Amino acid sequence: MKAFILVKVEPGKIKEVSEAISKMRHVKEVHCLTGPDDLIVVMEAEDARQVSEVILGDMHEVEGIKGTDTRLVVDI
Repeated sequence: MKAFILVKVEPGKIKEVSEAISKMRHVKEVHCLTGPDDLIVVMEAEDARQVSEVILGDMHEVEGIKGTDTRLVVDI
């Protein structure tokens, strides 16, 4: 399962947050963005449970993250 997570970060914390997220399990890529969100994270996990464990258990513990918005990739 692939997921894209949009992350809002407190001002001045983008580099630290990006580095912390890039070390998390199942995270494949982290990119800085322009626009309303600050980072986009690409995750690949076996199932939605693993995705939610990383987001709710790991990402929400990182100081400087204001919020996340997750998009799961679905087959058509």
